[in-house]
Amino acid sequence: MTSTLKIFAGLMLGTLLFHQILNFMIGNIEDFETVPLPPKIPKKFIADNPLLKIDATSKDMWTLVDFATGETHQVKEPEEQLKDLKNINWDLGFQRTKIISNGGDLSTGGQVGVVNLGQVDINSVETAPDSGYLQMTRSFGKLSNDALSDWYTYRTRTHNIESHKNVYVVKTHAGEFMKFRILNYYCRNQEKDCRTTVCGRDEAACLTVEYAFQSKDTGRFPKPKPPVTVSQTAVTTP
Repeated sequence: MTSTLKIFAGLMLGTLLFHQILNFMIGNIEDFETVPLPPKIPKKFIADNPLLKIDATSKDMWTLVDFATGETHQVKEPEEQLKDLKNINWDLGFQRTKIISNGGDLSTGGQVGVVNLGQVDINSVETAPDSGYLQMTRSFGKLSNDALSDWYTYRTRTHNIESHKNVYVVKTHAGEFMKFRILNYYCRNQEKDCRTTVCGRDEAACLTVEYAFQSKDTGRFPKPKPPVTVSQTAVTTP
């Protein structure tokens, strides 16, 4: 009988404790709901050349990048701000998956041209091509640079973007030559991780770009250095 009473008392005590905990959680449920989840750790990329991370997440603003300095400028509509753009040093502009270059039919005063070398080893490109640089052109009212317009694949099943990893050579606004390729389109995930799962739009359009400038002294691109694992973030200039 004593043993039965002890078991019964234990069950009663456990039930009382359970209800107290449950009542506490119900009364403070908002606190539990608003506790933020720990942020995802961005995946690191390994490259032989400098890396630049470009924030092109806005659907309303363009991010104009000066690759020589890593500085960026935000503009809403390039064609409506031509006067301002002529006073800004920039090479390429990014908005989500769209890329523009400074000059050509955009009439921003720049003479930026781009050559698409395709899917080649970026380290095998030792000198800039002598010709073949394309600028912005207008076709049926739409402005684009044909060298940059087909830089990615869109996967319909998972609705993700995957770079072709093409290598481009750019004649910059300052007349220098730069080679680059887009390594990744997502802010924290790698593109390959999005092949089997849907990566949200809020995780998209943080482009990781590998690039290198041709030496003015030698007329050649520098030889690869030890792998770079940390990317510089493009800095927005007020």
